[in-house]
Amino acid sequence: MRLVFCLVPAAALALGACHSKTTIDAKNASAESVAKQVQASDLKPRPGRWESAMKIEKMDLPGMPPEAQAAMQKGLGTAKTFITCLTPEQVNRPNAGFFGAHETGCTYQHFTMAGGTLDAEMTCNRAPMQMHMTMQGNYSPDSYAIRVSNQGEMAPGKTMSTTMSISSRRVGDCNGTEGNK
Repeated sequence: MRLVFCLVPAAALALGACHSKTTIDAKNASAESVAKQVQASDLKPRPGRWESAMKIEKMDLPGMPPEAQAAMQKGLGTAKTFITCLTPEQVNRPNAGFFGAHETGCTYQHFTMAGGTLDAEMTCNRAPMQMHMTMQGNYSPDSYAIRVSNQGEMAPGKTMSTTMSISSRRVGDCNGTEGNK
């Protein structure tokens, strides 16, 4: 689950200019390799104040106590909003960890960014956890909308699956109050 939330900031940095002629098309590549390709490209968002919303659409964790399951179900479908400041430095030198590069045992079966669309599939195998994730969406220099789904086994016999949507848009220059919403 941690990997899913680590990849959310990646979207802001990975989903850049839809008018770019750059195409990234990686197959059976490490997360680190994909990160380097995105960092070297012109597929970058504009720096500034970004307002984002993340909505967990589905979460299935069999074996969880009923009261915990009920509490989780209550929050499904409700967007959590947050505001961030994306600096020029972050745009030009994004942290490789945003792309899962710090996650050992992860491989992108494919990662394609071109013409305003993103399509990616990644598998992580780190005993005892195994996870399969897909990410699809649209992007421009000033906005993006992606959907992330994952299925995994947190421990032998302990499965989980989640689906979430993340949308974000640039709303102006940073003003120092980001992160306070």
